[in-house]
Amino acid sequence: MHRIRILQVGDIHYPDWQPVPSEIDAKDKQFSPSISEALRSSAFRAVLRKLRYLSSTDTTNGVVFVGDFTTKGRSEFIEGAFRHFSLLCRGGSESSQTTPLLFVPGNHDVNRIDAFELGKVEKFRKISQIASRLGWCPVPLDRPVSVTVGPKEMGAELLLINTSIGSWELQNLPEFLRDKLRTDDLSKLVDLGNSKSVEDGPAAPTVSAESDTPKDLIDQYYAQLDTPYVSAPMLDSMMEYMQAAERSYGLIVGHHNLLPQKMPRIAPYAEMLNAGFVRSQLLSANKPVLYLHGHIHQDPIEVVTDPRKPRSQLISISAPEISAGFNEILLFVSEENELIGVRVIPYRTRQADGTIVEEENCFIPCPSIARSSLDDDTWGLLKRLETYRAERGTDLLWWNQVVDLVRSTPVAEKLEDALIMLHASGRIDVQDLAKSNRDWRIQVKGK
Repeated sequence: MHRIRILQVGDIHYPDWQPVPSEIDAKDKQFSPSISEALRSSAFRAVLRKLRYLSSTDTTNGVVFVGDFTTKGRSEFIEGAFRHFSLLCRGGSESSQTTPLLFVPGNHDVNRIDAFELGKVEKFRKISQIASRLGWCPVPLDRPVSVTVGPKEMGAELLLINTSIGSWELQNLPEFLRDKLRTDDLSKLVDLGNSKSVEDGPAAPTVSAESDTPKDLIDQYYAQLDTPYVSAPMLDSMMEYMQAAERSYGLIVGHHNLLPQKMPRIAPYAEMLNAGFVRSQLLSANKPVLYLHGHIHQDPIEVVTDPRKPRSQLISISAPEISAGFNEILLFVSEENELIGVRVIPYRTRQADGTIVEEENCFIPCPSIARSSLDDDTWGLLKRLETYRAERGTDLLWWNQVVDLVRSTPVAEKLEDALIMLHASGRIDVQDLAKSNRDWRIQVKGK
């Protein structure tokens, strides 16, 4: 078994960066501000330090940025964001100079004037040129881009897609709003409907604070009228990628979410227009597919399957906005290039003390692998576990008990991999698999 390690970084919004200081009990208002500030730290800086450290290690195979480098189409900030993360992720060591840096466009990366003057695809051309000039992987425009990360012959092929084709495409908007957006005066707000709540409206969490009032039409547009979708050519290429006979799983990166977000969003185009169709198409391939995205500034991890297709599995993982942290994604892949499972390691900020911490890991097993994927050593481990169960009359073992059981045997050096393989094959159950292996409890299935 081998591992592919990817860092997933959410929405950047470079112009909005404001390091939020940690909390401090400053009751004495006359105290020296310089000393007060010296006692503070910023969790945002901690995020960048952690990202720099992890991206420079030999075990990181790629860093994926899931869109929105800038805010509201302010394209003058995009090159600065690319340069910042080029230096951050590749400036730490000699080994990091070749770390693949990947980017998919977000709706905020689309400049209004570029969209009007250059058209649906060409509006992304500047972003693509900047990425190329700075040595990043190609940026998807109207077709997906395939990028392989990891060791040769054992790497993972990622498919980068552009879900922001519809950003600033006026034909997607109501006619009255199209006319307004074609003018130069965008200082006036447009009434988009009655905002009063109704008693029989949808259930929603209690509002803790009032939303900021939009300052102008552009502000209002980006808050409510994003029109994400996967174009027909993009989807056709995605399905060619998924249906390739030699491919046992898929790894796709886009900006927008395929599943409805948890927080209710009051907007005409709150979700991807054809998300349901895209989702059904991916499940029809009857293979596990991992979909990494951002956009919603939240971090849900969700799994969808079709019970009529036993190997279908759509694993959707969102990264939070960068100020809240980022994800480390670890893929466990068999020698036959089957996806065994995915571990998500969330690094999240704590404003209280200005630190970033590793939160509880999440392990997602993939559909059971075939018996042929188990080598002789792994198969021998299963026989030892079954013999132990028969002799001791118990089917539960702690990790250290299994270590003692296989000591001085060939499987001892790859025990963690062997147990994960047996778990994926459905022959044992490893409890607390998301935790450190010393906390694992191994249950042997069967009689």
